[in-house]
Amino acid sequence: MTFVFQDSTEMPYNKNFIADLNNFLGLIEKTLPIENKIVELKSQIHEEEGKYTTETTMLDDFLSELNSSLDQLSHQYTIESTAKCRDKLKESGAACVEKHKEQLKITLNDINRSSKDDIVLMSNELRKELEPFLWTGVYNVNMIRLITHRADTLTGSITMNLNGLSYTYETTYADFPLQVKKFMDEISIPVWSRGGLIHKEDRIKQLDISDYVIKRIYTGEDFQMDLENKKGTKKVNLVVPEEMSNASLMYVDEEVTDITSNDELAPQVDINKLDELRQKVMEYIGDDANIITRILVNIEIDEKDAIENNELFECTKIIASQYGEIINDIFNHGITKKEIVIKERMEDGSRNEIFVRVEEISNRLSALGGDGLEIKGLLNL
Repeated sequence: MTFVFQDSTEMPYNKNFIADLNNFLGLIEKTLPIENKIVELKSQIHEEEGKYTTETTMLDDFLSELNSSLDQLSHQYTIESTAKCRDKLKESGAACVEKHKEQLKITLNDINRSSKDDIVLMSNELRKELEPFLWTGVYNVNMIRLITHRADTLTGSITMNLNGLSYTYETTYADFPLQVKKFMDEISIPVWSRGGLIHKEDRIKQLDISDYVIKRIYTGEDFQMDLENKKGTKKVNLVVPEEMSNASLMYVDEEVTDITSNDELAPQVDINKLDELRQKVMEYIGDDANIITRILVNIEIDEKDAIENNELFECTKIIASQYGEIINDIFNHGITKKEIVIKERMEDGSRNEIFVRVEEISNRLSALGGDGLEIKGLLNL
């Protein structure tokens, strides 16, 4: 199926935007009250800590003034009995003050413990709500993937970035070990080999790397892939900056050989085969079906933990701005601004209209108060 605008122009992203928009609104409705509650609890903790500091300081000041007054009185009544009474009163006053300070500390710790436990639970609830949405619901993200072959598993991290918003998932993959032959039955690279019956000399041979294990894959500003033979004695590194014609192919045996920079080896490289391998590997890591576990491990805004610093609403605003641009495109390709309308085009040519009324969205956001109205503005409604 293909998603198109109301005027049948194909959308630049083949996704059901209306479903994503409804999910986004649902996310806001769930997470905004939770974050506000966390802010409220942190404010209460701060208030209780301030109260504790004020009261303990007053108790210390009281004790100090009490002891000073007792000293002054004892100077007026200079007999042995008054001095003993003074010392006893000082001892009793210090014990009383210390007892009350301890009680204040216990009360503060109880409040803090209870509130901080609630904050941890609510923070985990926020991550639980965010995990499925952030995986597929944010548009125009810059995605960086790093996959590493470890002792007994294929693990990875996927970081998505958008205008200061950054979040990372830790992943594990189904295949282990991941070998080149999963993608291509036959693929070779040119390397130097010592040969000859009488005189040993360097000559070029095609080294079959189809049994090599993929040890590392990186996709970000460029594509990188590290391969090793089963014994780990021979290694291959492929780096593709942008175009395949600029690829770098390194071979490590007893020494390092830059194949693509060698005038004799470079012409023997089958660039098309390498590009085919790269594309198939990219398809593999881009297919969610190959991921067996994923965990949202952090959400940051401007390199600071968004949940810990209560900046989740700021993250929401960044996402809302992207949604607002898409809504503008939908309006420009539509016939009304009272509804957000797209169409789903089936393989048989039939079309199904999908829409949501702007009034419905406005009502949902208005119920959230000023924050909801701010999101409404960012959605260009």
